Amino acid sequence: MKQEIEFDLKEEPLVSVLIPARNEEKNIQNCLNSLTNQTYSNLEIIVLDDNSNDKTYEISRTIGHRNKNIRVIKGKKLPPDWNGKNWACQQLSLEAKGKWLLFTDADTIHQPHSVRKAVGAAEKNESDFLSCLPRLIAKTWSEKLYMSIIHFVFVAIIPWKMIKFNRKSKFPFGMGPFMLIKKEMYWKFGGYEAQKKVILDDMGLARLVKDNDGVITILDGTDFVQLRYYNNFKQVWDGFSKNSFDAVGNSLVFSLIICVVCYFLFIFPYFSLWGALESHQSVTVPAVEVALLFLMKIILASHFESSLIFSLFHPFSVLLALAILMNSVRLSLFGKNIEWKERYYPIK
Repeated sequence: MKQEIEFDLKEEPLVSVLIPARNEEKNIQNCLNSLTNQTYSNLEIIVLDDNSNDKTYEISRTIGHRNKNIRVIKGKKLPPDWNGKNWACQQLSLEAKGKWLLFTDADTIHQPHSVRKAVGAAEKNESDFLSCLPRLIAKTWSEKLYMSIIHFVFVAIIPWKMIKFNRKSKFPFGMGPFMLIKKEMYWKFGGYEAQKKVILDDMGLARLVKDNDGVITILDGTDFVQLRYYNNFKQVWDGFSKNSFDAVGNSLVFSLIICVVCYFLFIFPYFSLWGALESHQSVTVPAVEVALLFLMKIILASHFESSLIFSLFHPFSVLLALAILMNSVRLSLFGKNIEWKERYYPIK
């Protein structure tokens, strides 16, 4: 999946780096420092403090005073018909002057070539929208179990070759930590106002680009941007429960199909191998199946620099992902809300 991308540019169009930040005092300094160290010179960096109750605004302002490319603004009160992040991104886009808008999260850390590489790839492919799979940092057991599933899904299931090599691909894929979109395309469909309450805003933005005949490019971003999604089991459970059902199209039937297919492909082989060993029957077929799963996970762990040990716990990773998916379905069916950063998100 690693890609050698030509990212030399004859000129550097203005890029507006847009950062929604709510209660990000632990992350915003590292994010801004990494963005001020870019090899791409024509940048404006805009941080929107989304009504934080910590020191996000003060830290951002302090860094902004030292760098003329950084502008920090205060977010307006959240309207009742918007989700928090979507409203923050819409406000940021109204302030942007660049040809390209780069939406990135406050907990990301960028390598010095991240913007240049992304803009170069987008310009080369005549893209309207570019996103990437970043390097995912995982420290606790729940993070390590779940993040390996993200790697697996985006490499083994999503048609990467179609996306990578067909510049006219309309596959609607996006990842919120890094989304580069041409401003002309963004305003063609009205920006975030076209998806005020969409929880999975990254995929929603990609769908809007697709619906407007835009060109989508996907990169492997593990060598130029990284982040840590969540810090403990509760955050993993709540965070992914918030958007898992949306990720499968809010389809109960599709969710059940995913559970059945995942059981027979990724869990049943282990039961089959155990049963064959206990009954002294031939273990050739289940052993090959399990060995292939191990090999696949080890290759992914090596590529994404994730835990080799946790790559051996693939059935438990699948079970955790399916449990989160079913919890997301439950929340949707019963009209429940999830609290995230002191705001409540209805799962519908």
